[in-house]
Amino acid sequence: MGTRTISVALVLDTGDDDHEYVEEQLQHLIAELSELDLDSIDRVAQGPPPPGTRSTEAIQLGALLLGLGGSGALLPVLTTLVQDWLNRRRSGSIRMKIGDEIELTGASDAAQQRALEEFLRRHGE
Repeated sequence: MGTRTISVALVLDTGDDDHEYVEEQLQHLIAELSELDLDSIDRVAQGPPPPGTRSTEAIQLGALLLGLGGSGALLPVLTTLVQDWLNRRRSGSIRMKIGDEIELTGASDAAQQRALEEFLRRHGE
């Protein structure tokens, strides 16, 4: 039985229209993601931004596609890394998409924790 790769889209929203700032933050995130045993980290262009977003270009700059190998065991590690990264910045959010989507923020309130646990349960093996 071969291993499969799970594709995870991450979209960083810094809440800022400054392209240099968005790029700088994305590079910091990529550096931390590179420490994980991911199959791939690719930058991707987004389609039109969802209604209510601040900047088309900023959203496009912040889009990544990650390849998680194996059974998805890295998914909880990935979500912990993303939440920790956001907590240290104290601003912005990251939308994580695997079929469905969850928005992670630096806040770790009970409702977000329950939503994250449900998201991981749906996508875990």
